[in-house]
Amino acid sequence: MKKKKKREPLSRDAKILLVVGILFLSGMTIAATFVNVYLIRLTDNMGLMILQNVSNYIALLGSFLFGTYYVKKGSILTLLKVGIISSVIYYSLILLLQAEASKYLIYLGIFNGIGMGMYYFAFNILVGKFTGEKHRATFFSYQTSFSYIFGVVAPMISGAIIVRYSELTGYYILFAFSVIVYILAIVISCLLKNVKFDEEYHVLPILKLKHNKYWDANRYYNFSFGLREAIYGQIFMVFAYIILNNEQIIGNLNSAMSLIGVLSSIFIASKFTLENQKKYHLWASIIYLISIGTLAIVAKPWSLVMCFILNGVILCWNSVIFQTMKYQLSSRAKDGFNDGDYIIACEFPTAAGRILGLLIFYGLNYFCGGFNLYRGLLLAVSLGLLIDHFVIDRKLHWMEDEIIRETPQKS
Repeated sequence: MKKKKKREPLSRDAKILLVVGILFLSGMTIAATFVNVYLIRLTDNMGLMILQNVSNYIALLGSFLFGTYYVKKGSILTLLKVGIISSVIYYSLILLLQAEASKYLIYLGIFNGIGMGMYYFAFNILVGKFTGEKHRATFFSYQTSFSYIFGVVAPMISGAIIVRYSELTGYYILFAFSVIVYILAIVISCLLKNVKFDEEYHVLPILKLKHNKYWDANRYYNFSFGLREAIYGQIFMVFAYIILNNEQIIGNLNSAMSLIGVLSSIFIASKFTLENQKKYHLWASIIYLISIGTLAIVAKPWSLVMCFILNGVILCWNSVIFQTMKYQLSSRAKDGFNDGDYIIACEFPTAAGRILGLLIFYGLNYFCGGFNLYRGLLLAVSLGLLIDHFVIDRKLHWMEDEIIRETPQKS
């Protein structure tokens, strides 16, 4: 009888960072589930909402560049905390400005982008420092599982709060809850030990790097992820609102998706290995195509319900595989640079993909906006994961041979 291989426990700092990451994602879950619907209701201007998000991602890139220079002179934990504090200030400003916020959306987007950039720069580096390659899938699986658990309750309650109160009051209550969760994340982050960095980060030379198959694959994978997620993130909740016109039902469906995601992420945490990541990515890609593609073509309430259910099954798979692959490819790329250089550099193609995706959406929305445009873009997005799967297979064969060589053979 084969003995089950025991998973090595995460270190103390990895566990604390995990809690901080879960709280940060939870704060985002409370606010971000309906933030695009809120902006549409506030401004009745899809173009302005898109430009706010473009300014967010451009500022995020600038923030990442600042981080590469600051980290050697300052504290990585300072960047992490300032990033979370920025989210507190961002949602506090929305609360204070309320309807007046529509006049400052671009500036708010820039401010939020700077804060998000600092947080994710620090978080990605700390994950690399506090976890080894064998632990990262476990780390991201736990993060996804706990985030989904919180996601079961939050959207259902959020939808009920929005419907319960008149005008936009319910949205402001949600943003206040988000601020409280972010503050808790700041308090917990104070328990992390500081990490000294003597090395410099060389992001710009990596962005110019050619003929490195691991970096080529990583650059493509992150760019494609950003492009796909930007369009999906802008459209999906607004599309759901157009079909149902009821925030509470949308919240309930989000909760159902998260509940399914909890079970699915527990499954992937116990089954996922570097050896079988190709198989799970292919299954996730096929289910994603069926889920989003059917919604785009049919655009009926039943297809939306099916989409929420299937997304609950596979989005956590995709998240775990995406994050794990990013670190795997970064650790193998070398070429005179360290893992951290590549991990930080990955954010640039991701942000470039998001900016391009949003600009494509903005241009198409300007000339031929409407429900059918959303359907067409969702149909295009539904093919994204499957295309990624075969591109990575062509470039690297999912590193199958290397992983087999590196895996200790049983005697």
